[in-house]
Amino acid sequence: MAIKTILDTLDDVPEALRSEYKEVDGKFILDIEGVDAHPAVANLKSAHERQKQANKTLQTDLTAAKTRLEGLPDDFDADAYEALKSQAEGKAPPKTDEQVAQVRQQLERKHQAELGKKDERIATLEGAVTKATIDDGLSKALDEAGVDPAFKPGAMALLKSKGAVKLIEEDGQFKAQVETDMGPMPLAGYVKDWSGSDEGKIYVKKPTGGDAGGSNGMKFTDNPWDSSNGKKPNLTRQQELISENPVKARQMAQSAGATVNW
Repeated sequence: MAIKTILDTLDDVPEALRSEYKEVDGKFILDIEGVDAHPAVANLKSAHERQKQANKTLQTDLTAAKTRLEGLPDDFDADAYEALKSQAEGKAPPKTDEQVAQVRQQLERKHQAELGKKDERIATLEGAVTKATIDDGLSKALDEAGVDPAFKPGAMALLKSKGAVKLIEEDGQFKAQVETDMGPMPLAGYVKDWSGSDEGKIYVKKPTGGDAGGSNGMKFTDNPWDSSNGKKPNLTRQQELISENPVKARQMAQSAGATVNW
């Protein structure tokens, strides 16, 4: 039997495995160690580090080359450079300053081209890391916020279009965070708040049928947050639902137009 990493309840989990889960924001998360050692993650991280080191080495070489070329004319040519070597070794007659300039130009063009290729490779790797980290994190956060799967692509596109989701690196680890007017926020917390806003709640899946309130079979018409037509919200039942199934409780509260703050 495959072990699921995220569960709403531990009812179907064997007793011996329940201690391996931790409750986080109403979900039961499998406590996993050594994720960074997973082959896919480790290979991507190693490739990125190799490219960073290669770029650093190349930049050092460029600095050294520029130092060696100081004092030469701005124009430089590789063929002229070889001629200068022969001249220095007594194998050719002296050459002109114009040839020296051509040597310098060709060497610098070649070095810049090599740097450009390295930069392109690094950009490709960073793009892959960014896409995997942000897209996967955003998808998971939207699921946890109860966004309707049919609206999920649109919600992802909307949040990414805001340009606030950024990839950051801390102690060699990549993660996504959101820049807000109040400062940076974890992606999951930002999406949770957004799903309760006027803009976000239209993407949240509305509870329907007998399972709208959880395992007790409460009907949507029995929504304890409903205050329409003079109804009085049932505060006791609200707390029970929040404890039993916070995801569905959030959906019911949002469908009734109530403010969600848990």
